[in-house]
Amino acid sequence: MLNVYFENVITRQRKRILPVALLKIQGTSLLDGQNALLAIYQGGLWRADDEHFFVVGVESLTAIHFENADIRSPSMGPYNPAWLVDGAIRAGRSQEVALARLDEHSGAWHVYADRTFWAAAVFTAVA
Repeated sequence: MLNVYFENVITRQRKRILPVALLKIQGTSLLDGQNALLAIYQGGLWRADDEHFFVVGVESLTAIHFENADIRSPSMGPYNPAWLVDGAIRAGRSQEVALARLDEHSGAWHVYADRTFWAAAVFTAVA
């Protein structure tokens, strides 16, 4: 399971959610494994309920892949921790690994390593 939290880096407020089997970012929507909406990304912030957060953190051994319809990229990782910060997927204690960036306008993920574009990013737990 993935241990996930939202964080406001200014106030240091953290909001943990129940562990989830996977996280999927489809366009600007952050979904759990049941496709329940957890948050919306807009203008650099994740809105969860009526609160705004700068960071979504994943504190679990995590693999990340990307999807277009029924096509799936190879998995990257595992990473621990992994982050969604400022419209990007980053990994490592200091966020030193940059994997992809969300184009907020189109909702597509630009993967840096191979310069491809994908409709969704998926985080899954590694046993």
